[in-house]
Amino acid sequence: MHTPTDSNTLPQGFPRPDAEGHERSDIAVKWVFACVVAFFASGIAIHFIIAGQLFHLSKQSPPRDQWARSGTFRPSMEQAKNFPRLQVSPPADLEAFLAREEAELHSYGWINKTAGVVRIPIERAIEMIAEKRLGPGTNGIQKSGSALQLQQSRPLTHQRETRESQ
Repeated sequence: MHTPTDSNTLPQGFPRPDAEGHERSDIAVKWVFACVVAFFASGIAIHFIIAGQLFHLSKQSPPRDQWARSGTFRPSMEQAKNFPRLQVSPPADLEAFLAREEAELHSYGWINKTAGVVRIPIERAIEMIAEKRLGPGTNGIQKSGSALQLQQSRPLTHQRETRESQ
């Protein structure tokens, strides 16, 4: 039979009566101390190595980019034409654009001189199209009056068409 002082009967976590000090098999204190000293010494050594490299690099001339242009870049007249221009005043530019468009709409000019294509004023183009569509002899449609007159003449035209078809 086991006695209560026996180490096998004590619950886990209670000190054993025959144990002295700490467990020597877990960790060696001198190795922990040696690792801390080695880490500290290597940190200091790394600082000195980097400081030496920076000192050595500061004495050398800076590296030169072989693709960089020497001096400041000043484009020639040919190159300056190819650069995009900044828009200084958008409202003024829009006004000038609209003025050019209006001038083209209301004037004669060449579109393609070799092919004989011309530009005519918009008012004249509208008149020409209106004459072509409403002119006499095109699909039997004659120029007529107002919308009211067209509506009043419609039933008569419809009645004539139905009589003629019968």
